[in-house]
Amino acid sequence: MERRGFQDIPADQRGSYRSLLRDLERTLLSEIGARAVYDHIARRARDPELAALAVELNREGVDLVATVQELMRGMGGRPRRTSLRRRLLARLLVQSTAVTGARPALRLIRSAEETVSRWYGDYAQYLVQLGDHERAAAFDELRLIKQRRVMVLGAWVDNLARRGDRRL
Repeated sequence: MERRGFQDIPADQRGSYRSLLRDLERTLLSEIGARAVYDHIARRARDPELAALAVELNREGVDLVATVQELMRGMGGRPRRTSLRRRLLARLLVQSTAVTGARPALRLIRSAEETVSRWYGDYAQYLVQLGDHERAAAFDELRLIKQRRVMVLGAWVDNLARRGDRRL
């Protein structure tokens, strides 16, 4: 058996964990991109409440990225620390709000958060099947955090529609 963090990984399950790690690489990139988006929104938003929300989501995003990185390390992976492409795309998305308005960007961000939430739920179920209940619980906690973020962003999307605001 090999020690990788939470619990020992049996030799016959290492392939399963490698498969999960490949999926987690994509998830980590999504978390890095989301954190970058909130950072840009926090600096650009005209609405002080939206700016404060973005600051809070960015802070939380830093913790989410660190948690996913730690989980990956615990499973034997070597997670990325950043992604220039994701940071550039985040900047472009936020800058595009000058033309498209804030609502489409926030809807896209909400959709991405919802997708990552589903992935975390899938990872938790997969790990339960492997008998790794500690890591499954950690991914389920991440899923709940993402679901809360989806609800908060949904409220902003709805409120922007009612107010008729277009720009950040």
